[in-house]
Amino acid sequence: MSQRDLCEMREAVVLILLAFCFLQESQGVWVMDGDLSFPLEAVKVLKHLLGANTMSTPHPPNLGSHAVCSNPHLPAEFLPVCEREGASALFNRLVDIITPPDPCEICANAACTGCL
Repeated sequence: MSQRDLCEMREAVVLILLAFCFLQESQGVWVMDGDLSFPLEAVKVLKHLLGANTMSTPHPPNLGSHAVCSNPHLPAEFLPVCEREGASALFNRLVDIITPPDPCEICANAACTGCL
């Protein structure tokens, strides 16, 4: 093989690896509840809308689905859920999935604040 062939082969390998990395990155993380799945970023927004985004209240208060579904900042992925019975229970389960059971379990290093 010539030097030029080796360079072209290396370029092809690099392009394939970059394409693979981009594909993996674009897939993202999904949160599942039963047969339903939602992007992690959308569930984080839902958690914020439910008011469960602080260390003092890590789990969502029991808000009705009407209050959440009428919020204009609710991600579009959840609009079909709003039409289902039990939407508020599903919203709370999704937030519970992404919320650690003990908010201080992530405070193993000295730089962490807010843990008792």
